[in-house]
Amino acid sequence: MRHINLLKTEYLTIEYNAIDDYVYSEWHGELTNDTIKQGYESILFYLKKEYCHKLLDNHYDVQGLWADLAEWCAYDWHPRAEAAGLNFHAVIYANSHFSKLSTDRAIQLVKNGIIKGFDSVQDAESWLKFM
Repeated sequence: MRHINLLKTEYLTIEYNAIDDYVYSEWHGELTNDTIKQGYESILFYLKKEYCHKLLDNHYDVQGLWADLAEWCAYDWHPRAEAAGLNFHAVIYANSHFSKLSTDRAIQLVKNGIIKGFDSVQDAESWLKFM
């Protein structure tokens, strides 16, 4: 079994890829600020629980603009995730133009360069495998 299911809600699925040793999160639909924060707190919980240093964060199905949370992701959540051991964070860009802009903003704000955006799951997986 490659993926172990950890959490499934209406807006977020979190799995652990036991073979390639990364947490996989897949976001769905139009998200509120609260669901984004709750979701990222859940991701952080599972990164710690699985002693995992890599995250593949799939935003492909996210709709809408969440740029007002880019600072929170970069300055609050990301430092806590890094302190918990996160070394590499691959993000799949959303199909939605506005959501992609929000993701780009968050990526630009993370100072240490451990986060990178991708257009496909395959490209993100390849990057994580070599990190």
